Amino acid sequence: MVEQMHTHHEVDECVAALHQVHAFLHNELLEADADAIRHHLHACERCMEQYEIETAIEEMIRRAAVAKAPSSLHLKIRSMRIGREVS
Repeated sequence: MVEQMHTHHEVDECVAALHQVHAFLHNELLEADADAIRHHLHACERCMEQYEIETAIEEMIRRAAVAKAPSSLHLKIRSMRIGREVS
């Protein structure tokens, strides 16, 4: 397997790619921008690793969002809010 070489100015393109990674994960980019991110991720091992980490975190958040907090926790949080008024 031949690894692709990094042919861009790493700092500028990596920062730009990672800045848009969340929008890319949520399919919020124009197709041309998403294609540019895909191309960069395939060419840059470090950014691909970061993307995989972000993907794993997003998946954990999605799974955790399904579970609901017990009603006793909701009541405890509400009581804490009432007791913490700022003067």
